Amino acid sequence: MGIYDQLFKEILSDKEMIVEFIDIFIPKLKSYGISAEDITIEHTKFTDIKYGDKESDLLFKVKYFENEVYLYLLIEHQSTVDYLMQFRILEYMVRIWKNYINEHKKESRTKGFKLIPIMPIVFYTGKRKWTAENWFMKKVENWEMFDEYTPKFKYKVIDLTQIPEEQLIKIKKALGLLLALNKAENKTVTRIIEEIKIELEKLPEKEKEKFGNYVNGVIKTLVKRNRDLNLDEEIFEEEEVEEMFENFVKAVNGAYKDAIEQGMKQGIEQGIEQGIEQGFKSGMLAGERKLTRSLLRKKFGEKIEPYIDALDYMTLKELTEIAENILDLSFEETIELLKKVSN
Repeated sequence: MGIYDQLFKEILSDKEMIVEFIDIFIPKLKSYGISAEDITIEHTKFTDIKYGDKESDLLFKVKYFENEVYLYLLIEHQSTVDYLMQFRILEYMVRIWKNYINEHKKESRTKGFKLIPIMPIVFYTGKRKWTAENWFMKKVENWEMFDEYTPKFKYKVIDLTQIPEEQLIKIKKALGLLLALNKAENKTVTRIIEEIKIELEKLPEKEKEKFGNYVNGVIKTLVKRNRDLNLDEEIFEEEEVEEMFENFVKAVNGAYKDAIEQGMKQGIEQGIEQGIEQGFKSGMLAGERKLTRSLLRKKFGEKIEPYIDALDYMTLKELTEIAENILDLSFEETIELLKKVSN
């Protein structure tokens, strides 16, 4: 199980956090005022099913009034979308109901026996937009002609790529702040943390405690995901939440400053040989060009090579714009910028 799936499984295995998950993402159940006491965590290991990472799936039995419903949560982080998700979920649903029947063997033989409904939810934390069809019958050819023989259900998709950080912060719950922090990229992480700090101060103490329980785990995933920041994920282990935020912002800002200064220093050293005044200007340009070249290669790999020489014809301003926005630029957008210079 990957570090991202493991983190979210840990967070969402907390019944208090599942209550927040329901309040944020599942309006159909929110209206029933679900509490932690209404939730039972079920076991979901289906060893005969070979799809995906079964360790990152979660099953809850939720009571609402005198009734029950299964909440089946699949945590998906892979950037590749599973276009057979409907079939995968159908198999899981059959296994869940089979277990339920085995637990109620005597009752299941009676005419009045009914299965508990299942709400399947894909919680997608990858980078691409989730584009798979979520209705099962639409995966069946000519299903309209044979609709009375075709299972009709859909799974709910919660696609974090389509939810802005600001929207998550405005939810004003610990889970929303954690999800917003997890989404932050290098360029936006300081801004997002500042916004989170403001909202965190307004939360009730219980919500602050929930946030504090898991924020170190979220920061560790950010550090692992953004290795170019050269941050030590262990430096935040024993700090109070407020102090940890402040030090994290300082560490990120320091990492950016070091990267820029190193690039400028290398460029200046090359420029000294051409004369002090002209060398300084050339050095800054060379340093920014070298830094931008390195960032592009690190992000896009070999596929950027046919276009990368265009950097030699860019101004300092143009190079700086690419370097500062590298995390937000797609490959196609970057190529467009480079082609403009080439032409």
